[in-house]
Amino acid sequence: MTDSHGGSPLILGGRVRRLTTVDIESVLRIVDLEELDAAALRRELTCGDDYLWAGIDLPNGSLGAVHRSMTWGNHLLLKGVFVDEVLRGSGAALELAFALRDAARGGGHSGLAAWVEPHKPEAALARMLRLRPTGPLVHRFEVPVAADGPRAAASVRSCGRITMALPRLAAQVPLVADLLTGDSPAAIQWVHDRHRLVLSGFPPSSVTDLELLVSAAAPVARANGARYLEFPAPAADLPAALFLASVKARRLSRTPVQLGRADFVTSPADISQGRKNRVCA
Repeated sequence: MTDSHGGSPLILGGRVRRLTTVDIESVLRIVDLEELDAAALRRELTCGDDYLWAGIDLPNGSLGAVHRSMTWGNHLLLKGVFVDEVLRGSGAALELAFALRDAARGGGHSGLAAWVEPHKPEAALARMLRLRPTGPLVHRFEVPVAADGPRAAASVRSCGRITMALPRLAAQVPLVADLLTGDSPAAIQWVHDRHRLVLSGFPPSSVTDLELLVSAAAPVARANGARYLEFPAPAADLPAALFLASVKARRLSRTPVQLGRADFVTSPADISQGRKNRVCA
């Protein structure tokens, strides 16, 4: 399969294989995710390399382990691993993660990313993958998007970039700078994750400007069928947490998380090639 956005195909090796629509029933047996049903799963399985569902089969041919990842900015975001009881403790999760890392490197991504709870077992896997902590400890929040309102131009993309017009905030430090790129504070990446449009930063300097963020991102969310916006806010900012609670923003992370990131680009030549292969520029 070739990358629908011009890069190299994401190729898996060893006993790790790419999942297809034939695997929908098996995936739903193993994976328990909010609002992941057959329709949402089919969309991700048929959306080129925007999403990569990988799996390992048991000797009897049934699916034994699943890893879900998606393109976010220039990075492949590792979003969740699910292992059937018979394979637990076998190293299947690590095998899947390293296969995805190799696929991302060969497919033109700039690196890997994953949300990491620093004191949970997943932190050990993050260290093995050489994911370095990026940005502050944050909580992930979501807010609903009104169904009525302007829509962005129709697009087949499941990821992209939003640039906000923030003239009065231009000289201020963003609450959370873009965790993936470090680009202009007013530019953030998005990826469509089931019912959410996930944002890679919080460009305004305060959560009291949340409506500015919602106004900028809502048209894109509506165009992609997402009903919520997900964004990061500093975990140590108590006034921000109180404000978000007052507007009924839902906190998604149980404990503070940090974005772990591993970048493949190491030389000027690599940088040039990485920009050429950008999947969600």
